[in-house]
Amino acid sequence: MVFRMLFLACLLVSPSLAAAEEAREVRGVELPLELSVSDTPLTLNGAGVRSRFFVRVYVGALYTAEPVSDGDTAIHLDSPRRIHLAMLRGVDRETMVDALEDGLDDAMTDQERERHADHIEAFKNMFPGDFEEGYRGDIDAIPGEGLVVSMNGEELGRIENDAFARFVLAIWLGENPADNAVKRGMLGDS
Repeated sequence: MVFRMLFLACLLVSPSLAAAEEAREVRGVELPLELSVSDTPLTLNGAGVRSRFFVRVYVGALYTAEPVSDGDTAIHLDSPRRIHLAMLRGVDRETMVDALEDGLDDAMTDQERERHADHIEAFKNMFPGDFEEGYRGDIDAIPGEGLVVSMNGEELGRIENDAFARFVLAIWLGENPADNAVKRGMLGDS
């Protein structure tokens, strides 16, 4: 009888436990534990909060097909990767685009910047306006397809160049990331 009651209690509790594990909350932002990019299932590798002058700007999350703990490994995976940004406060377009360009400058040599000048301009021009609080952006690096950028579920553009996609990932995961705490969080060291 006791066994039967324990079994029934487990059945009743199990669905609520499963539902609780479908997402992870970071600073009030719900991040799904699983999603799909280009028909490839990805899982949340980790997440961190980008702060600037003690102000929380966004939650950054990394999704991968396999767990990674090293930035260079994540950048060079031969499977899709997603950087997800959830804005915690509004940032004007110019400030955000300048920050992305600074990140690319840190990730690229002068020759690489020159070789990818058209890609850099195309990337900067994808963003039509300010990044409002609550906005969600996705940067997908898909081997063989390059870079796909979306904002609030709407595709903003594509750049069909795998090397450039890796440079964009390096903004967050490279040797000189925009924020070391975000990099550590994305790599599962939160």
